[in-house]
This record gives sequence, structure tokens and C-alpha cells, in this order.
Amino acid sequence: MQNPLISAIRGAICVETDAKDLIDAAICKLYQEVLHRNNLCETDVACLLITQTSDLKSRNPASGLRGNGFCATTPLFCMQELEIEGMLERVIRIMIIANRQVEDVMPVFLDGAEKLRPDLLALN
Repeated sequence: MQNPLISAIRGAICVETDAKDLIDAAICKLYQEVLHRNNLCETDVACLLITQTSDLKSRNPASGLRGNGFCATTPLFCMQELEIEGMLERVIRIMIIANRQVEDVMPVFLDGAEKLRPDLLALN
């Protein structure tokens, strides 16, 4: 049963190479796109969970968001993605927990991350 007071929205993006500027650009692009597609503003975000694959070592995506003016007062929690044989490389994943219900949640998968959820391609 869905909680009428909150929503959880997932997203993922692939990063071309492990470089600080590319990680910054990718996390900002993904975050903004999830907000846009789900008609959210930053004040709707209760917290943000972030994972990244172990091959992305040059930057913490939370630093990229904050350094670009996002999530100044939003709690951010960063984790390393589990290492599974055959997993997609150079991926940042997010889960936004919103303070309100989003009627038609739109997960966002960008720049190659669409491979993670081919069942959701019609939504992207």
C-alpha cells in the first residue's frame, strides 16, 4: 500500500569516465531531471539516497550536488553500490524521498542507464 504522505522516485545515470567534472554534471543532470519529470521542487525533497559503482572514485556525487547549489539543506546519504559480476559500470543511482505524494511517479534512467530497467523505457 502506498503511503499518501510520501513518494520515492528512482533514477540512474551512466558516467562516461571517472572524472570529477563528469560526475558533477551527471548527478546534477539526473537530479534536475527527476525533479522536473515528477513536478517536484527542492522543498519537496525530504532526503536523497545516492549510490555509485566502485569504479567512480574521483568524486562523491553529494559534493557535486552541493557544489552546484543543490540540496543545501537536504540530508544526503551516499553509499557504494554492491559489486555484482556483469554489472553496468560507472553508474550513479538516486532515490528521492519526497514529502508529498506524486500521483504518477516517473523514474528516470539516462545516458546508458536505461539498460538497468528496460521495462521502464516507455516511461523515459
